[in-house]
Amino acid sequence: MKIYSVLTPANIEVEYRLAGAGSRLAAFVIDFTIQLIICLLLAIIILFGIYSYTFATLDAVEGFALSFLIVSVFFVYFCYFIIFEMILTGQTPGKKIFGLRVISDNGQPVSLSQSLVRNLFKAVLDIIYIGIIVIMFSEKHKRLGDMVAGTIVVAEHYEPIPLRDRSGNFSNVSSLEQFKHLQLTQEEVDLLHIYEARKIYLPDYAKSELVAEWASYLAKKWNIDANLVDDELLVAVLKLND
Repeated sequence: MKIYSVLTPANIEVEYRLAGAGSRLAAFVIDFTIQLIICLLLAIIILFGIYSYTFATLDAVEGFALSFLIVSVFFVYFCYFIIFEMILTGQTPGKKIFGLRVISDNGQPVSLSQSLVRNLFKAVLDIIYIGIIVIMFSEKHKRLGDMVAGTIVVAEHYEPIPLRDRSGNFSNVSSLEQFKHLQLTQEEVDLLHIYEARKIYLPDYAKSELVAEWASYLAKKWNIDANLVDDELLVAVLKLND
């Protein structure tokens, strides 16, 4: 397991576990399967629904129907990863299952331009397996697209921990009705996901500083005592907002 270190603007060193070729390939297989299913559904809708072809006339597909189908398949093939990496902050369904995430070399969330560049290379080179070969021989497990875009794929795992009730006993987070009014925006959810995924790599003092910042921010947002906001509450509220 290789470790990648980033020095944040706050002068805090954060360590990430690099995603290996095996887990990335497994995630890609899942994503590719989803792409195939989407393309199949699109083909059915376009050919049988919009243009009223039948199984007997499929060999005569041409003109606008064929063009529409080709453009739709290309859109799914190329834009699938970009769309999901923007929506899920560096993840796709396959990456999410295996706990992988694309981030910038500086530890920040991947940008749209970076996602476009890395996936352009993926669309062209991964067809002939160049991507997986480069990953195996790259010190930081990067594809060519990652090298050009300035991105890296890391492995992250965190398990939501239970929240203590006032008696000191642990409760089931999903059943905490009293916390359902504590709503987060999508941007706050994304940022909190990033924090929760990376906190295991932070030294205790850095983790405490980030929790204190969250506590101050959320205390003002929700008009509650900042002392009530700890790491367990953050995980519980994140769970309720997912």
